[in-house]
Amino acid sequence: MKKTLQIDLAQVFDQPISPGTDTLQPRINMSNADYEYYENQNGEACLQQFDGMLGYINILDLHLPGDIVIPIQVTRLDMHIFYLFTEDRAIQIRDIRKQISYSISCNRGRYFYLTIGDYEIHVPAGKYTLVNFYFRGNIFRDGNERPFQFLHPLIHAYRQQDPHVWCSIDFRAGVRTISLMNSIASNIKKGDLDSEVNILWGIKKLIQLSKEKIFEEYDKISESQLKSKEAHAAIKQAVAEHGQDFKLEDIAWQLGISLDYLHQLIQLYYGQSPQELKIEFMLDLAKKYIVDGMHTDEIAYELGYASPSSFARFFKKKTGMTATEFFKRYTQDDR
Repeated sequence: MKKTLQIDLAQVFDQPISPGTDTLQPRINMSNADYEYYENQNGEACLQQFDGMLGYINILDLHLPGDIVIPIQVTRLDMHIFYLFTEDRAIQIRDIRKQISYSISCNRGRYFYLTIGDYEIHVPAGKYTLVNFYFRGNIFRDGNERPFQFLHPLIHAYRQQDPHVWCSIDFRAGVRTISLMNSIASNIKKGDLDSEVNILWGIKKLIQLSKEKIFEEYDKISESQLKSKEAHAAIKQAVAEHGQDFKLEDIAWQLGISLDYLHQLIQLYYGQSPQELKIEFMLDLAKKYIVDGMHTDEIAYELGYASPSSFARFFKKKTGMTATEFFKRYTQDDR
């Protein structure tokens, strides 16, 4: 889709420059996106942008010694999702014409319907990752918006081309959100038709996850169920990053719970032990790598095995097939 939100970093940081080896690194890396790096007395900034027919993605990382104001301009009525990842302070998006500010708090997200006009992002000193997806509101049609009540006022405003800005209730954004964003970022590439499908898939998944987050926080799901979801996401993320080479004790420590309680939560809400869940994620990842055509030694390395033979024994024991047999069966079934 056409770029309709312009982030004017040059007003704060001058012109982009070539990054050095020790410069600010993006928290979420879109390797196939347009990339710009800025640095001056105001701090560091790196902006990644990907333009698809069905949605646009901005990922802005900032490291600031003092407060700054970044001008932005919106040139078309669209729906936006903003996420802020930081351990510092909230930021403000200010509608200059209406003189109204909207906050995005630390490690939270919020939906906006933005009208055409000039805005500012007010960012305090600190280190931030601001992620912005925007898309046409007409992805909601034929009543498919009914389950998403928190978006109904924004969707109505989009359809009516309301001249006023609207925003949703805010919601938590954590491990599951970042994991999903990493998945979206790794599956988009310029000139690849599948990228369009992956962007739409990603936006739909983010909307569904937002709905779940809002339900969890505002409709008072039990604390144990919330913690079980965090544990499930943490194990999945650890497998994606380390393969089998991590300890469940570390996951429990990360979540601030005992190993015994981790076992209770996963067994209660997912009907299996944490180790069984870890193996399930390992197998899912292994199968994906095999289908993608990776060699066994590469898969063994990605999944943290000391040797290809160790991985081969694991895969054969759990599936009853070798990697080659699995690949052949998959390709036959796919015909």
